[in-house]
Amino acid sequence: MTDLYVSFSTGTNSGNGQKDKPFKFLWKALNKAQAGDTVHVAEGRYPGQTSSGVMPKITQAISIIGGYTTDFSARNPFEHLTIIGPKPDTQGKTDWSIKIEPAKAGKVIVDGFCIDRGQNNYYYGAGPPGPNNKIEGLQDNTAWGYGQLNRKSSGSCPTIEILNRGENTVRNCILINNAWWGIYVKCGGDSLIENNFILSSQGRAIEAIPGGGWGKPTITIKNNTVLFGHSLKTTEGRALSTDPRDEKTAKYVIENNVLAFNHGGGVTTKFNPKEGSLVLNNNKFWFNRRADLNFGAGTGTANAQNFEDDLEFDTEGNVHEIPKALALLEKDWFDKWTADEFVDICAGNFVDESDLMQSREVLGLKEFHLVGYKDTYDSYAKLPKMRPKFDMCRYPFPMKKGDLLDWKTILPVIGADGDFGVQAFKN
Repeated sequence: MTDLYVSFSTGTNSGNGQKDKPFKFLWKALNKAQAGDTVHVAEGRYPGQTSSGVMPKITQAISIIGGYTTDFSARNPFEHLTIIGPKPDTQGKTDWSIKIEPAKAGKVIVDGFCIDRGQNNYYYGAGPPGPNNKIEGLQDNTAWGYGQLNRKSSGSCPTIEILNRGENTVRNCILINNAWWGIYVKCGGDSLIENNFILSSQGRAIEAIPGGGWGKPTITIKNNTVLFGHSLKTTEGRALSTDPRDEKTAKYVIENNVLAFNHGGGVTTKFNPKEGSLVLNNNKFWFNRRADLNFGAGTGTANAQNFEDDLEFDTEGNVHEIPKALALLEKDWFDKWTADEFVDICAGNFVDESDLMQSREVLGLKEFHLVGYKDTYDSYAKLPKMRPKFDMCRYPFPMKKGDLLDWKTILPVIGADGDFGVQAFKN
């Protein structure tokens, strides 16, 4: 078991991976790492192999730990940001950012990385000025556009993907603008997904499932903030996707998460969980179109305020209320999200327009003012059809070529909801 060190700012191409002579490029360290090794990564922006924002597939059970100072004397992933993404002015690839599939089961840890997939995605559409108008400096069909996501061109790879028969941990990561799933873990050993912030994903923000015949793991999903899960036209859009069939397959412990503004369910299960297979306590839910809890991936089961009456197993401490994190998000972006028509975000029995308008008011948004329209609209139902589309548009701002995500717009969300959701780093 070896400790390898990486620092983009102080490492060199000739570095040997020792603390006093670190690698410069993360992908080189990942190619060198063997089973049981730990790769320590200093703050900085790591462009990936061929500057694509994509790391090579890892076939060993290793630990990858980000968030260090450049001299590795201290660590805080939310202060010393360790960013995986393409170089400025570069359109990245649409593959995964990190994929680990060990040939032999072992312990895998991914801890402390910031990944904005916006520069790997493709966007199109008229944009804020309306049809046939442009914003100077913006480019359609690139990472810098501010129209809707081109879902087909942007690929279908999870941002972080782990397929491992052993134990797994994904912790202290920030994942933004995920064109597909955010975190996908298929496991045989006990696994932990903790203290991550995922903003905007398609299909499933987090999916954690046991591999068939791999074992009987306990899967713990705690203190994550998951916002804006987008549908695949009519289905999906799940915040958490799980498979708690019975204790012989896997046990889930889901606690202290914030799960809000998802087209699908807050927590979605593949089947109705049997007694003892699902612990669901102290989570904050809001505006999940197919209910806060959705059994069997159907149209919905119950919202948190009705868990006591509607569920056949015990839960405690779950609440249905607007997350405080909302007040810290970019106002103009949320305005566009609430006016989107890719799906009817107010459809079904578990959300309604009053919930949506309450959420808009948190950011000082009342009636809708659409770009290119003279009229204003006092409800979502009255919005005109065929309006300009901002489906999964890039968070947080219109991006000019050469601009990258300002992480200062993201970091205030950490700790915003008290004991719920993503927390300040604890060493």
